[in-house]
Amino acid sequence: MELVPRSNVPTTPRYVASAVSSIRRRCDERLTTLFTRFTLYHVLGKRFCVVDELRYGHAFQILRVLDVVTETIKIVKVISRSLVDDEVIRDNIEWLRRRRTTEARHAELSEDFKTPFNWYLVFERPGTSLKEVLSRNDMQPLPRRHVRAIAHQIIKAVCWMMHLDICPETIELVSAATVMEWQYRMDGHFAEKVVLQCSRIRLVFYGSAGVRTERTIGTDQYRAPELIFGEFGRRFKGWASKFRTDAFSIGCVFSEMLIGRPLFPPCDGEAFYVVAKAHLFQSTLGDFPADVIHRVSLMHEGVFDSSNNLRGLYSLSSGLRHYLEDAKNIQELVEDDDELDVLKALTMISSTDRSHLSHVLCFSYFTRTE
Repeated sequence: MELVPRSNVPTTPRYVASAVSSIRRRCDERLTTLFTRFTLYHVLGKRFCVVDELRYGHAFQILRVLDVVTETIKIVKVISRSLVDDEVIRDNIEWLRRRRTTEARHAELSEDFKTPFNWYLVFERPGTSLKEVLSRNDMQPLPRRHVRAIAHQIIKAVCWMMHLDICPETIELVSAATVMEWQYRMDGHFAEKVVLQCSRIRLVFYGSAGVRTERTIGTDQYRAPELIFGEFGRRFKGWASKFRTDAFSIGCVFSEMLIGRPLFPPCDGEAFYVVAKAHLFQSTLGDFPADVIHRVSLMHEGVFDSSNNLRGLYSLSSGLRHYLEDAKNIQELVEDDDELDVLKALTMISSTDRSHLSHVLCFSYFTRTE
């Protein structure tokens, strides 16, 4: 067999990106045939009727189901036993069953069962989410003490896990009870306001078995840059990190609690998703570091030009271009210095530049007294 001389093998970023994309696509197509997703009205274990699909990955599916015995809604995570080792699933179950402290709560695992093909984890249905609270005009803005308490609990909880989908919808309030509180307004008057009676939370987390660090994981507006740009990031040491990837999502949630709206607009509908996210990151968080530009250029041709400037502005939707014209950076969005220090530490574009979560808890924002 005649071998191609090494010197004749193309090594340009365009060729590398194309080759890696082709290999990954073929692997994903092969894996997909090994895991069949359940659809509406499927019955699992002769008890749980599928009502809705919440999310899925290459080896798992999360479903909202009706328990026909208790007539209650539950959540079931289906994990493919052909794609995920049983030992990994057992470790996940053991971890999920452990008791957690007040500041490390997560979704409650009620039972599990398995078939020759899949393992099923059954969870209690989450209650009121932070997303529901943030959507209520009569509760905005949240009291600063609640923002600090919720951020502290999220960080403490994530120190025990790799979540990869932290957003207001996956943060559950332990109690949704509210009370009326008198608050001082900037015009010099007091006014009644609806506030949470208790700011304790738990993360909606169904274990990490079957979850990969790929671009489809997570929620668009809270997704870390390395998940968007580094779909094949495992080739790069430190590209996706257990704590620093989740840190970015926590920063987005923290910002939303402070300013009353998401840090970034949704981009799922953009034809050029990666380019759209790149422009949003730069307009809000600042210029891209050289190492990130290099990695992105290897994976996605045409995002940056030869001078390392972002390209593709006019390929974006008119709505997003209009948003970018008036976009403010985080220094303009957050005035309090201590709050800004935390936000910047969590949302650096390069994952290696973000502070470790345990270090963030030592910032003056979490230790100061009002």
